[in-house]
Amino acid sequence: MSARARRSSWLVWLAGSGVYFLAFLHRASLGVAGTKAIDHLDISATELGSFVMVQLGLYATMQVPAGLAIDRWGARRVLLVATLAMGCAQLGFAFAVNYPTALAARALLGVGDAAVFIAVLRLAALWFPSRRYAVLTSATGLMGMAGNLAATVPLALALDDFGWTRTFAVTGVSSLVYALLLLRPAVAAPYRPPTPTTADSTDSPGVPPRRASVARQAVADVRAAWSQRETRLGFWTHQATMTPGAVISFVWGYPYLTQGLGYSNAAAASQLSIYVFATVVASFIVGPLAGRYRPWRAAMGAAVSMGALLAVVMLVAWPSGQPPAMVVTLALILLAIGAPASQIGFHLARDYNEPVRMSTATGLVNVGGFAGAMVGAIAIGAVLDQRTGGAVPGLADYRWALGALALISAVSNTVLLATLMRVRHDVLRRMARGHDVVVAITERSWDRLYRRARRALKGA
Repeated sequence: MSARARRSSWLVWLAGSGVYFLAFLHRASLGVAGTKAIDHLDISATELGSFVMVQLGLYATMQVPAGLAIDRWGARRVLLVATLAMGCAQLGFAFAVNYPTALAARALLGVGDAAVFIAVLRLAALWFPSRRYAVLTSATGLMGMAGNLAATVPLALALDDFGWTRTFAVTGVSSLVYALLLLRPAVAAPYRPPTPTTADSTDSPGVPPRRASVARQAVADVRAAWSQRETRLGFWTHQATMTPGAVISFVWGYPYLTQGLGYSNAAAASQLSIYVFATVVASFIVGPLAGRYRPWRAAMGAAVSMGALLAVVMLVAWPSGQPPAMVVTLALILLAIGAPASQIGFHLARDYNEPVRMSTATGLVNVGGFAGAMVGAIAIGAVLDQRTGGAVPGLADYRWALGALALISAVSNTVLLATLMRVRHDVLRRMARGHDVVVAITERSWDRLYRRARRALKGA
């Protein structure tokens, strides 16, 4: 690849990752604005949770359509539409004066946000050699974390100084202006997979190729991607590692710290900034390890997901009820590692799916974490409203609410471990038969225990 082509590749990735910076800023903006939203819009805790439920629910629902759209129409066009949608959504949120209008704005934000990350990963796959994919995935995550950081102390200060309307209006206009960078003509990517020729796709010489309908091809792509057990492993890895941290950082961390633990607004924003900084640091560790040591990936994901579960349990079950500041910081650090570790799911999707289905498989994996975050966010709000009847919740109420999040995390971890053991069983069996495998692994004692347990269950 020439020096000019390399420069073009980095410019393409930077343009796409800039959209991800804005997407994360918009997505995480409710984290420090949650208590202000309750006052500004006169809503309950359940209604605040429903903002996240609708936003992340549509985000998760749109993952597969977004992946199919990227595979069909290209990442640049999809990013352009997504950037415009997010800008309009934030403008709508800025001028919302009631709950339905604000809810509709967050719904549009979820739709626009849905395609951004997988579109940037598609650019990374098409514009760079495969050996750089893991590093670029981590770098893209870092751009998102920069947006998340902008949505903590800077956004909290802006809300205090400039108010609700002007703060969200500026963030919305920033996306609309940024969309101008995506209007450039499309050019051929150096690592684009070859398109099948007419001769390859005909049933016989001289007969025109038969094209499947868009809907039929979409269903076939989704089925083919989901049929890969490794894709399902990526789904549960993404969910188990990401869900607890996403629920805390996107919406409930700030209210928990201020209302439950009695922190000041500045102290709460600082704690959430620690979460973001920890995510950035972890990205420099988890990303390179996942890229260099492929057999470690799934085990790393499982270890991080159990650490996230431990973090939530610490906040719920601390003996005195009020965990010390250092314990809160430690819990946030454990939760923060889940963000870069969740990208292990995308590595699995890329390794075990054909290039033409790459974005579809990535979208399926991405559903995992955001579906879990959606359920967790609304569950916490429902528990708080059930216990308080609409009054300001206290620490005991938040402990019960976080207990619901711990239960969701425990279920995700259980399914992740079960799927991981089945994948390892299949890989070891193929290796024993002399078949090629994508990633070779070494048999461990827990693999032998799993094999014996399977035999015992079959015998029973």
